Amino acid sequence: MKTTKAYVVFTTACLASGRFAQGFQTPAFSVTSKVSRPGVVRTDRASSSAIGMFSFGKKEQKVEEIEDVATESWTDFGSTPQSYAYGGAWLLLLSYSFIFAPGELNAASDTAMLQSIIANPAAPDMNPFYYGFFNLFALIPIVLGCTVAPRASNEGIPAGAPIFLSGFFAYFVMGPYLALRKEPKESITDPSTDFGWITRNVWENKIFNYFTVAFGILCLAAGAPGLEDPAASFNGFVELFQTSRFAAISLADVTLITLILTKEVADDYKIRCSPENVDKAALIGASTALFPLLGAAVYCALRPSIEE
Repeated sequence: MKTTKAYVVFTTACLASGRFAQGFQTPAFSVTSKVSRPGVVRTDRASSSAIGMFSFGKKEQKVEEIEDVATESWTDFGSTPQSYAYGGAWLLLLSYSFIFAPGELNAASDTAMLQSIIANPAAPDMNPFYYGFFNLFALIPIVLGCTVAPRASNEGIPAGAPIFLSGFFAYFVMGPYLALRKEPKESITDPSTDFGWITRNVWENKIFNYFTVAFGILCLAAGAPGLEDPAASFNGFVELFQTSRFAAISLADVTLITLILTKEVADDYKIRCSPENVDKAALIGASTALFPLLGAAVYCALRPSIEE
């Protein structure tokens, strides 16, 4: 009988202590842990269950999805090998211009040559063959506008300013643009909306394209007086590139523009003839290098139009 009473008292005491302990349990808490995957936040919630005076932590995981906020970049540099090639070519041009080019920077002879062009643009006192070559700079913004602007992305750096300034600085300004621009369009679905006003009415205008070819021929014709003594004119032309820094840099500049136009012309042709004649794009692009700048102008006049 005493044993029974003792058992009842012990049981009652245990139950009472258990209820007493429940009043001092640590409240549930939540911890938000950072995860590497964007757009997901994981919340760990710890809940306690007490048995007697002991509490055992039990984690309940809750995954909350949050909306991804995309951060658009203003440039696609590094997304294609071409961006590195364009940037590298620009650095090479800078290095050549300030370190390796023949002659002196701001030499008196170079300054006199520029002053002669300003004073008498029709017949400056300089090598006639070089003057015909120098006039080709006027074609640079036109052929770049015709081949680059139709595919230019609506995001990132606008193409208008670099194309306009290329008539004065050529690859010095186009190099950074081509390297840093957003990826060009690979297809044109609706020219009325995909093209800007200038592209629709100027760069894609066939009359303007044929006028550009005629203008390019006139630019080269400025060197015709050198044909009176072609051997002397040619020798003077070569010597100028070997002694004048201004002439040497202009030659390097036009050479780079001619090379990048082979790529830009090929990509322009792809959006016009895809998918039937895409395999011809590389050959057509390379063929424009046979006649620097003028070859790209001829392509723009003969290329197929983009149908609306």
